[in-house]
Amino acid sequence: MSTQEKLIQAEEAYHKLQTGTMAVSIMKDGRRVDFNRANIHQLKNYIDELKAQLGTPSSRRRPPAGVIF
Repeated sequence: MSTQEKLIQAEEAYHKLQTGTMAVSIMKDGRRVDFNRANIHQLKNYIDELKAQLGTPSSRRRPPAGVIF
């Protein structure tokens, strides 16, 4: 499975957890990993790692832009 395919799978799992599914499973490092609402932050970290591998910016929020007069 390519890194892009892993990212798609992880993002779909994250979406399911965000929209009410109680638990999801993904394949990570050749093994099945289960996630639920209690450990959703671990899934988000995994997504950010995959995005970094692909050179895609993560979805972490940026601080507000400064105002210049």
